[in-house]
Amino acid sequence: MANISKELYDNLGKLLRFFRQPFPPGGPGGRRGAENNAQTRVLQFLSASGAAKTTGEIAEKLEIRQQSASELVSKLEKKALVEKTKDAKDKRVTLVTMTELGREAAEKFTMQDNDFYGQFFDVLTDDEQVELNRLVQKLFDGKFDQYTSNRKEGFVAAVKRREQLKRDLRKKETFKRILESIKIDKPHVVRFENNVRFVYFIIGK
Repeated sequence: MANISKELYDNLGKLLRFFRQPFPPGGPGGRRGAENNAQTRVLQFLSASGAAKTTGEIAEKLEIRQQSASELVSKLEKKALVEKTKDAKDKRVTLVTMTELGREAAEKFTMQDNDFYGQFFDVLTDDEQVELNRLVQKLFDGKFDQYTSNRKEGFVAAVKRREQLKRDLRKKETFKRILESIKIDKPHVVRFENNVRFVYFIIGK
């Protein structure tokens, strides 16, 4: 099973790389570009919700930072695809709504996307598409929590190792000589054999 698992993993990787290509059709995002694709997702989210949303809600839906969502909304506003208004109940809250032009654009993009999805999977029967979707969802559900947990634990462990290594290095005479040779308030990068880099800002006494 190890061989088939590797082949499956490699094939999924090929698909992901294919999706990112502009041509041949690598998906709606590939055709429109990352930024335009993100703007389209905002429009499609607003269209599907049928209600005004805050930038915080948009950021949560698109899984991006709120600052990034605000920038996307501002660009859409300049194109007259959305408009921002103050919430009648709370003037501190800004709501984002679609304009008529925005609704037309969202509908157009959704039709283009649906055409692409149908064409991309036309090599599979309806039953095969249902089964593939079930298996991919099973893989995602089974690995997502495990991956995010391991990633977080791995990050914390890496930070602890880095801090311990910094403490160990400070004890060495060679490292002390490096510190003594560095000019005050000027950042320096020091490379060690393990390829770990540290940037130190030496503050004068």
